[in-house]
Amino acid sequence: MTKYVTAETVSPGHPDKIADLISDYVLTKALENNNSSRVAVETFLTGTKNGGLVLVGGEISEIANITTADIIEIVKEALNKTIKTSFEDFNLDKLSIYNELTPQSEEIRAAVEDDADQGAGDQGIMVGFATNKTDTFMPPTFDMSRNIQKALWDLQNSDEMLDLDSKVQVTSGGEKIKVVVSTQHHKDIDIEKLYEEVSDIVSNNVNNQFQLDLNPSGSFVKGGPAGDTGLTGRKIVVDAYGPSIPVGGGAFSGKDPSKVDRSAAYAARHLAKNIVAHELAEECLVRISYAIGKADPYELTIDTFDTLKVKDSNLNDFVSNFNMKPGSIIERLDLTNVDYRKDTLFSHFGHPDRNWENVENI
Repeated sequence: MTKYVTAETVSPGHPDKIADLISDYVLTKALENNNSSRVAVETFLTGTKNGGLVLVGGEISEIANITTADIIEIVKEALNKTIKTSFEDFNLDKLSIYNELTPQSEEIRAAVEDDADQGAGDQGIMVGFATNKTDTFMPPTFDMSRNIQKALWDLQNSDEMLDLDSKVQVTSGGEKIKVVVSTQHHKDIDIEKLYEEVSDIVSNNVNNQFQLDLNPSGSFVKGGPAGDTGLTGRKIVVDAYGPSIPVGGGAFSGKDPSKVDRSAAYAARHLAKNIVAHELAEECLVRISYAIGKADPYELTIDTFDTLKVKDSNLNDFVSNFNMKPGSIIERLDLTNVDYRKDTLFSHFGHPDRNWENVENI
């Protein structure tokens, strides 16, 4: 039986990614104000009969000094980057913005901070992956989908007939690569011209013959939060490696690096990529788990899928260079000085300018 692999990506104009972006704007601002800030922010946005609603809620340290005025400014800035066209039910000039942030739980603060070693901000399982099959060390089908999505995003921003919500899905394994592209547009767009432009994008990012389905549902005029509700953390597979690699379960956006959902996932990718980049294995999956308030991982597992090129003892020696206590991860990857607004765009992994993508000199 043919082994098919399908992967999907979405644009920064997708309502869930807009929610992620707003949450990471708040996080970045909080860390700029005080890099010891504890942040767990969720954003909800939806169309309404009164012109739309954006709700920012969650827990945040008082030292973050985030005001309602800050939230309003952040939301407007993020929306201006991700939405071109207002609709009656989500209008950039009429929408309501609510700040419902509350102080962080004292119990969580104490569990994380009242220990000689900084404890994990929550229990959980984190996964990192790398493969030598692509230049980005990302899964091939997901990499194709993301590269198409990034080029499509550029077209969406430059073409006045296109709006900013879109999805790309790629299926590999058959005689042809099957590509599905859904992109928001104006009513009077020349769809044949758009098909040619999107086909050129696909051909530049797919080496095989391909079949392209463009907007298979028909027209796609109303998009973004006017078309669907957006919520932080609903795109965890898109944010990671696509569906061919397991996810730990925790979302990344809106969380400061004391939350191992984010920081340990970055550290797992950093370790997996270094194992592959140093040619210890061709593929690598790293699993890490923690208990809240505890610094030492409860699990650190390395799976190289029978591609290990060195002795187990050599791999163990290499892994020992990567301390997986939360405080060490934050320091090693400099996670309190990151512009997290970039991380919500086109997966959190596979971008050479991120600290957790560095290949270390070991």
